[in-house]
Amino acid sequence: MQPDRERQSKPYALVTGASSGLGESFAHDLARRGHDLVLVSENLKELERVKADIESQHDSSVFILEADLFHPAAAERVFDFCLRKRISIDILINNAGIYLNIERELNDIKSVENVINLHVMSLAKLCFLFCKEMMERKLGYILNVSSINSEFPDPASLTYGPTKRFILAFTESLHCEMREHNVHVTCLTPGGIKTNFFTANDVFIPPVIRRTLLSSDECARKSLDALFRGRARITPGLSGKIQSFFLRLMTRPSTYHLIKKSYFSMKKKST
Repeated sequence: MQPDRERQSKPYALVTGASSGLGESFAHDLARRGHDLVLVSENLKELERVKADIESQHDSSVFILEADLFHPAAAERVFDFCLRKRISIDILINNAGIYLNIERELNDIKSVENVINLHVMSLAKLCFLFCKEMMERKLGYILNVSSINSEFPDPASLTYGPTKRFILAFTESLHCEMREHNVHVTCLTPGGIKTNFFTANDVFIPPVIRRTLLSSDECARKSLDALFRGRARITPGLSGKIQSFFLRLMTRPSTYHLIKKSYFSMKKKST
């Protein structure tokens, strides 16, 4: 069954990780810009809250789907949901993400599998599944959320930076390939953002960075502006650019152990 374009009054955007934080900000901003929405998360209760908030504030239709993107077949389930609802996705926002501390990585191998499935397999499969239809229509937009952690070795996590580096490299290749089909692909590499992400994932943020966190609403707005302008990559806000520059400058293989010692010393003093 193919989506029925005539049934759609407005373009649909699909946002993963839409139940809180940056994903919720993306959803509200897209609704404000006049888009209908498909919101995906494993947290159904929070998805229902976001749906109610958006429909009370904006003239947008919102479909929600409870889906665990850790699961290897989750991307196909999301795509099939849109087919069943006869929804054609014009904008894909791959925002869902998780951070693993090194202690958990070394003691919970399933969590390592989950983060790789989420950041690599599910994201890539969603891009391939939905961009095929975008290519046929000669119109579409894909925003993949990476991180400035993709640019340097992170002493607090062995999986977050490398899987986010895959997102950056994959998105750059997709951007180049899709241009001739009028499908715009952008990679977001944000610095720290004011969300519940750090608390939910037990991530220590040094005070100097915590004071410069960008709001999730501003990050979403700047990122969507870049996507619709056809930018290949964006690190929004001056604070994110400064964080990226200094972390790349300071955190290298030759300084890794010094940075690691300093980081965990600050973390210990903060507790």
